[in-house]
Amino acid sequence: MQQTLRRNASRLRASSVAVWEPNVTRAALFDGLVKAADRVTPQVAAQARVSSARVRGEIDRLRGTGMRTLIVSEENMLGAIPACVASGQLYPDAARRMARFRPAFGAQCTRIGLAIRNYERHWTSMLGFTVKHGGRVPDRDRLGALVDQPRRWRDVIRELQVVFPRAELVVWPFEALVDVPHLLVPGLTRRVLPAPLEPVPCIHNASPDVALLRKVVAEGPCPHHLARLPEAGPWRPFSAAQIARMRAAYDDEIAWLRSGAAGAVTYIESPECIAGLTGPERGVDHDERQRRVG
Repeated sequence: MQQTLRRNASRLRASSVAVWEPNVTRAALFDGLVKAADRVTPQVAAQARVSSARVRGEIDRLRGTGMRTLIVSEENMLGAIPACVASGQLYPDAARRMARFRPAFGAQCTRIGLAIRNYERHWTSMLGFTVKHGGRVPDRDRLGALVDQPRRWRDVIRELQVVFPRAELVVWPFEALVDVPHLLVPGLTRRVLPAPLEPVPCIHNASPDVALLRKVVAEGPCPHHLARLPEAGPWRPFSAAQIARMRAAYDDEIAWLRSGAAGAVTYIESPECIAGLTGPERGVDHDERQRRVG
């Protein structure tokens, strides 16, 4: 998504759509805002207030240049991977993290997009990232705790609703739409662009394979953890029984979304559903009629 936004930034600007992705947000714009809840000191809180004012000022500046829509894509708003893995829970402080952005965006936040993912692949990806960057290879107990952790995607969704109650929440499964971010962007903005966005034809930040993980672990402080890794191939740390349990839990979430999620979200699960969203915005009533398009 972020690579697509970068590649098409000028094309989007020509359609009055501005983009903030990590190259922007991590250049001091979000200082003090992207922090784990247990790391918010008085100094960090003061820094967050300064950043919130800066964000509001930048939004006003963009409006003055004719921009009608701002897309913000920063995955650490919801929670950083190391913190999630350390806690052993699915974005445990998502509510408190997002609440720190409320003074920055407030009522100007009209839509939030959330990609969810099969729990087995979600945790495998996060664990692969941490091991690749020097973290420990999880043992059997650690993996079992991740399977049993109680938080589900609907918990994250409900927390986002509490923090931004007036924003529409658009949810989609990563598995179904990972290849079409160039279609998702117009759907999320509800804008018909003069020309299609240019797709990015390669995968970025793919999960590391076993060969890379073995090399990192062998050169790290715990080389004996090599015994927890297979010899080759893609890394699949969970057992077949654990995968079955996590997939069943994910299927429950998808069924909840398909049933309407108690009117909580606009759920899209195919490129055809995205096409039903694209068009000129006509206010909240129009958005309400677009719910449950999946």
